[in-house]
Amino acid sequence: MSTVRFLAVFGAIMIPAMAADLRIRLTDASGQPVYGRVEVRGEDGKMYQPPDGIVDAVKNARGGELHYLGSFVMKGEARLVVPPGGYLVVGERGLEHQRVEQTLEVTEKGAEVTLRVAPWIRMNERNWWSADLHVHRPVDQAPALALAEDVNLTVLTTIWNQRNYWSERGWPAEPVTRVTPNHWITLLNAEDERGGGAWMLNALQSPVPIAVPGRWYPVGLKFIREARAQRTSGGVLPWIDCEKPTWWEVPVIMALETPDSLGVLHNHFMQYGIDANEAWGRPRDQEKFAGAAGFVDYSLGLYYRYLNLGFRLAPSAGSASGVLPNPVGYSRVYARFEAPLSVEKFYRAMRQGDTFVTNGPMLWTRTKAQGNQVEISVEASAREPIDRVEIVANGEVLKRWDPAGEEKQFSASFSFRQGRHSWVAARCFLKPGSTIRLAHSSPTYLKGKWDAAADARYFTAWIDELIQLTTDEKDRFANDAERAEVLSLYRQARAFYAAKGGLPK
Repeated sequence: MSTVRFLAVFGAIMIPAMAADLRIRLTDASGQPVYGRVEVRGEDGKMYQPPDGIVDAVKNARGGELHYLGSFVMKGEARLVVPPGGYLVVGERGLEHQRVEQTLEVTEKGAEVTLRVAPWIRMNERNWWSADLHVHRPVDQAPALALAEDVNLTVLTTIWNQRNYWSERGWPAEPVTRVTPNHWITLLNAEDERGGGAWMLNALQSPVPIAVPGRWYPVGLKFIREARAQRTSGGVLPWIDCEKPTWWEVPVIMALETPDSLGVLHNHFMQYGIDANEAWGRPRDQEKFAGAAGFVDYSLGLYYRYLNLGFRLAPSAGSASGVLPNPVGYSRVYARFEAPLSVEKFYRAMRQGDTFVTNGPMLWTRTKAQGNQVEISVEASAREPIDRVEIVANGEVLKRWDPAGEEKQFSASFSFRQGRHSWVAARCFLKPGSTIRLAHSSPTYLKGKWDAAADARYFTAWIDELIQLTTDEKDRFANDAERAEVLSLYRQARAFYAAKGGLPK
């Protein structure tokens, strides 16, 4: 009799004393076997995994519920050995498919269950294509994971600080693995994650030597510029993504070498919780931005401040699956373009603003400016009930709708006078649960003049604090020359914001 992984609250592995077979079949709507992700939960909260299932090595729920840690990816059929008793079995295939939950009783004779996971929407049919820009899973598992979560473009981080998948293999001739015509994996992606923040260098053309010993030196600006130098005239690759807005050096990088996108739905948005902290980034005001909802408001608000200052930043999304307790594609960005799929077309659509980010609902907007009036039409669709839909401009909520009951579809239009707002976007939140699920459109840039002096002074104060910490912490650098070089960059960035905020440089 085969064994089974048994995941208890503290991650112990053991074989149940009394054993029975539980056979799981996972199919699409037509009954054909497919890849998907499954949870098997016992009545006592314990979870079970088959020995041949693909499981995530992450062991910490990071403040969320434990269910993801016990999930596994399978195709078609799986056999588990479990104690007799009652079970909840969950099947998923990413955001575009219905989540299937089925309860059953496993007797000493065993039990069988079939999970038929059907799509509730097919975005490719509407010329929308999904991507997870931040994935840390093993290269050999990536094809199955992309299919299990139905992600069109999986951006696999194969170079991460000192870790380089290619160091003993050589730079690959083919930068993309085409699993199917609609499921691709890009392989030449790097993440420079150190003291000042995390910068994603996606679709590199040649290696960038990010394996440096210093936590704060050199500033990530060096590697961003080296990656961007690989870009041909008029091209969009390599693509530079700021992984999340809370890192200490984000305002520095924004001022000196603006990234192409910023992580609006980043890895602290988890399937079963919100990791409501700034890691080693700049801490938020816990009274003003309390709890998980406060963290989300704070994170979104930082993105809005950069837009207010005139930065044109595509919103990005990434799960950090393999580091955070998230499935691949949980936080994803959708880009609109006509088939066939290509890496270049995806990032070019991001540049053009034909995108939205989501970890649940689908969101489409259309904005028309005519004379002094701006009209924005918004449509939202979800597999779970919608809580609210909002129009936001320069960080101000101009209009909020609260659909009654358990509505999963929404559409409306809203008009406002053009003049003081420089951008407008839409966002949609699902009903509250164990986590916060939302979609956010790309901004549409308007001709209005927004007074961003307060936003500039905010980041001036941020950099002042960064300069003070850099001066005070004597062991931050190997020598005074490194400190002086970094402080010079910080002061250049400070001068940028100070000038916009009407402050002395």
